[in-house]
Amino acid sequence: MAIEDSNICDSRLREIVQNNEFVLVLIYDSRIPKSRYLSELIDDISYSLKPVIHVVKVDKANVPQFVEKYAPTLPRLLLFYRGSKIWEQIGFFYNPISDKKAIRRGLLHALRSQGYTPSSLGIRLG
Repeated sequence: MAIEDSNICDSRLREIVQNNEFVLVLIYDSRIPKSRYLSELIDDISYSLKPVIHVVKVDKANVPQFVEKYAPTLPRLLLFYRGSKIWEQIGFFYNPISDKKAIRRGLLHALRSQGYTPSSLGIRLG
């Protein structure tokens, strides 16, 4: 499931992270073309992750103070497992094939670090 909550706040994001086993968070700025590209890319990727990995997009255009507090460098992807951050990606290639490959590889390593494989979770990263 993908969420775009324009009014997300600290407590709501904490609630989502604490109440879902896996949460992928994109922090971006919809006013910047490269960030919009990543938002669309995450939308595409999220279909292969749901319902196992909950996807949240946080837009700096809507909650600037929140984003500046948690993500001074944008765009940024974070993966949480049971409330703890287990993976983060800050740099991107801005090439759909390369970015999907890098994100999937990062997610795969993060899942394996917790003893999971995509097939054991019933998702596809390939």
